[in-house]
Amino acid sequence: MKEKVKFYGSIFILIVFIPYLVTVYLHGSIGGLFSGSGEDEQLEQQVVAQLAAQIPADYEMECLKAQAVIARTNLYREMNETEINESADNTEESVSSDSGWSEEQMRSAWGEDYERNLEKLETAVSETEGEILTYDGDPIQAAYHTASSGKTRNAEEVPGQEEYIYLQSVESEEDIQKDGFLYIGYMEKEEFAAALQQLFPGETVDAGQLPGALQIVERDSAGYVTQVQYGATIANGEAVRSVLGLNSACFYFSELEGKIRIVTKGIGHGLGFSQYGAGQKAERGWDYEELLSFYYQDIKIQRIK
Repeated sequence: MKEKVKFYGSIFILIVFIPYLVTVYLHGSIGGLFSGSGEDEQLEQQVVAQLAAQIPADYEMECLKAQAVIARTNLYREMNETEINESADNTEESVSSDSGWSEEQMRSAWGEDYERNLEKLETAVSETEGEILTYDGDPIQAAYHTASSGKTRNAEEVPGQEEYIYLQSVESEEDIQKDGFLYIGYMEKEEFAAALQQLFPGETVDAGQLPGALQIVERDSAGYVTQVQYGATIANGEAVRSVLGLNSACFYFSELEGKIRIVTKGIGHGLGFSQYGAGQKAERGWDYEELLSFYYQDIKIQRIK
């Protein structure tokens, strides 16, 4: 019987570019959407809101500045794509980004540190005002995550992400120090099977055969699972991560005392900018340009005008 193969690439894309389906050799400028100071100011305010939602405010300033450039890049790319679609009379509903944290959310999360944290983020945004990341003149998909497996991923090894050649694997050994980097947990076989059934609707997932019947077909060079197989059906590792609610797709399954033992390394999808690794490098004196050019390859910082 011919093997059925099914990939869940769309799930991976959503995970990688949440909150968006969303340097350095020379500084330059790039034409864009914004023709007046009002639009520029609105964009920069959005970047502050995004920054608050994306990274802890107590990270080093140079790391926050790098994340500000990342947030602005993704905002700019998405806005630009939306404008292109509208100018082409595209009648499909566009996907809108998460707008970041509101003032109420910031006050709730930061408490008495609200004023200090807000001022810090505003400084990170103002000191990188208008700067975005580009590759061959176009804004990049500026993927980022909390902490890698100790090594970021090469997009060329990830199904559906091969075109993002500036997302190459680099050593980020500081990430192993991050709280939560190594997770060890347990799940009842029935619960595990019920979650996996969502990915393998053409199969009958038998709890009694797990975890052995769920085969790890392939890992990438950073240790993340790219393909798993149950029966005749194949799904990608990020899809498995999603349905099981795991920290990362660098996962390992085994059986212990009748339960599924789950081990994961890293936090997030592992592509692009590692926030924790960058934060540790910033503490050692790296500036934001060095951080960005380390985690994204052959890109430039350009200023939108």
